[in-house]
Amino acid sequence: YGGEGGKMRLATDIAEMERVLTPLNGEGERGADIYRDLRAFRSVMFMNTEDLVGVRIVRRDLILNHLFSRAGPALLSPYKVAGWTASQYVSWLDSHSTEDAVEMVQGAVQWYEDMVRESGAPNFDPVYPTIIALLS
Repeated sequence: YGGEGGKMRLATDIAEMERVLTPLNGEGERGADIYRDLRAFRSVMFMNTEDLVGVRIVRRDLILNHLFSRAGPALLSPYKVAGWTASQYVSWLDSHSTEDAVEMVQGAVQWYEDMVRESGAPNFDPVYPTIIALLS
């Protein structure tokens, strides 16, 4: 889903999921939470990376995980650092707290920092400062 065209396809997919999930919105707290997060996330996709630090309508762990999709290939997503598949990571996220998800992101960032230092790379990924700001 890279680039603006990818964002538009993803926004369309989210709108379709919202339509399908609308009947579940009133079906318990979990359904309402998922629906709310999904609606709020659609607006986040089109924001500048730096502006995501100030977002309060989407959970911090969701924004942090989203930022990995904006990063270059060296800044690996937490599930890749853990050696998991995307579906394994989603299952893990569904069974763990927001705090656990943030800790998982912190572990991936620590791995990345170590990798950059060991390789002697001259700088960090442009998304890195935003992730650090959200982790602070």
